Amino acid sequence: MSAERMADLAAASRILAARGVVDGFGHVSMRHPDNPNRYLMSRALAPALVVPNDIVEYDLGSNAVHPASAKGFLERFIHGEIYKARPDIGSVVHSHSPSVVPFGVASVKMQAMFHNAAFLAQGVPVFDISEQFGATDMLVCDCAKGQALAQSLGSASVALMRA
Repeated sequence: MSAERMADLAAASRILAARGVVDGFGHVSMRHPDNPNRYLMSRALAPALVVPNDIVEYDLGSNAVHPASAKGFLERFIHGEIYKARPDIGSVVHSHSPSVVPFGVASVKMQAMFHNAAFLAQGVPVFDISEQFGATDMLVCDCAKGQALAQSLGSASVALMRA
């Protein structure tokens, strides 16, 4: 893996944090450029603090490829299962954006309100973890939950995770 790609992913993490897209618990990943059956993501660390040495390589089962890797995010399964289901996807972002979180608890549908959000015009699929898994801690922390989320995403660009 090139140092430049790892630096790019670390920079993406910091930029998304600086822009308020991800908070201390959000994360961004990228499909491995040399092996589509792997992906890269930072260790469990606030996105604003990520540097290239924090990047961990995972297989699509969300297992760290190198056993000595630092601890990963519990919800890394979001990324692995989406990459597994969608070979066309090169990057995944999981966000707790303050402008989106209210839609996770309200029954109001997300809508495009200006041209930059036109991709929402086709509708936003909703993943409600409780519908398939009952009372949970609301974390996508295993392959089964990640698969269910990826299935909800379908061919869409975004999915809303309902609390």
